[in-house]
Amino acid sequence: MKVLKLSLVAALAAGSFSTLCAKPLEEAIKNVDFSGDLRYRYNNHSGRYGAIYNGAGVAGTQNHEFRLRLGAKADIGDGFKVFGQVFSQTKDAGYDNTINSGSGAGGTRTDGPLQLRQAYLQYDLSDYGLNFILGRQELGTIWTDDYVGTAAKAVYSPFEGTAIALFAVDSFEEGQDGDQANFNYLNNTRGGITSAGGDPTQLSQRLYKYNMYGAAFIGGYDLGVSTLDLQVWGAQFMHTATLYAADVKYTLLLADDLAWSLRATYLGNSIDKYFKARGAANGNLVNLYGDIRGYGFDGTLGGIMFGKKDAITLNTLEDVGNAGLSVVGREFLYNQGSWAAFSSGATKAAYVNAGYTLPSDLRLGLKYVYGATETTKGSTARAVGGGGNKMEGVVELSYKYSKNLDFVTWYSMLRYSDLAVEEYGRSSNTKNTFRFQALYKF
Repeated sequence: MKVLKLSLVAALAAGSFSTLCAKPLEEAIKNVDFSGDLRYRYNNHSGRYGAIYNGAGVAGTQNHEFRLRLGAKADIGDGFKVFGQVFSQTKDAGYDNTINSGSGAGGTRTDGPLQLRQAYLQYDLSDYGLNFILGRQELGTIWTDDYVGTAAKAVYSPFEGTAIALFAVDSFEEGQDGDQANFNYLNNTRGGITSAGGDPTQLSQRLYKYNMYGAAFIGGYDLGVSTLDLQVWGAQFMHTATLYAADVKYTLLLADDLAWSLRATYLGNSIDKYFKARGAANGNLVNLYGDIRGYGFDGTLGGIMFGKKDAITLNTLEDVGNAGLSVVGREFLYNQGSWAAFSSGATKAAYVNAGYTLPSDLRLGLKYVYGATETTKGSTARAVGGGGNKMEGVVELSYKYSKNLDFVTWYSMLRYSDLAVEEYGRSSNTKNTFRFQALYKF
């Protein structure tokens, strides 16, 4: 009898499994949305009188970078959805083709594992304009670009064009996509922070140690012939800093295919005493620019200022953040001293951009930035912190082949008079940077 029961259970299980396998694929995945991207980059840079020490940006020589992201979101009913995303990324030094050299610098690596990037549960109450997300996700703050963390978000949209968000970040996923690695810059004494008696290693290790809690108001309003976009952010980064930010953009439609806009951004913070005792100070960043677009042409004119000449200041938490700072050149905001994330001087700069897009979606653009970073000259550590006049010129070309595939290439020449360079009887330094990128999204 016992054998009969086991056989019956096995038969039922086998029958159920066969039925499941026989289900058409389109029916099995009808409630699942797949997304992802595949990116290839070729980076190369060279410098005169040695490298320009910088915190991020393009620092490799003949580097090939490959990144794959794959994600799936499943609607599991009653307003619940689950999302998962994996990624793989590798960087190869093309100038050294010694495979398995042990240094990891050369050869084309094909053994990079897939890593979990995002995994969260989403709950939507559409009738009430409420949305909840819990788990590992892109933080999506004004201070981060695509940084990932374990967080909880609640978004309330009382009416169209307005959203109020609350968020709590329990942990920052260090090393994901190389984001946190940028802050290893603090381990380099050229940042000047050790002259204030601090330990830069402690600063970089402690930056993501505690939780962050915050709120945001985001609005986008149609005013007839114009639009107004507004963001106000505030966050308490426990035992690190109190962060606050505002971003306002006004756009005026001048003709059917001609629009002018003005955008102002402010990022500020009050740093914890732990960081102040180690050479850091409260940060303030202001960026203001106007642009005009129409009939294939686009142009931008603006100015930016941030940092203090005698202290390290925190401005963004990752990369250049999500505050529209990418209009300022390509490498200027990644240069030592004027690095947008952790600046070691007081930077002021003006910039102008211009471009033209052909009907074939081929765009040719130019960027020019001129400014200076003021540092304290009395200390060698400060002198090599990136002070001096800076100028960057950029030529860029982009082509949108389709809605899924686009290509971008640019060349940048960053020239500056570094205080450390002047000590050796040299008046200037240069960094020449080239990038080619192909990006496919689906």
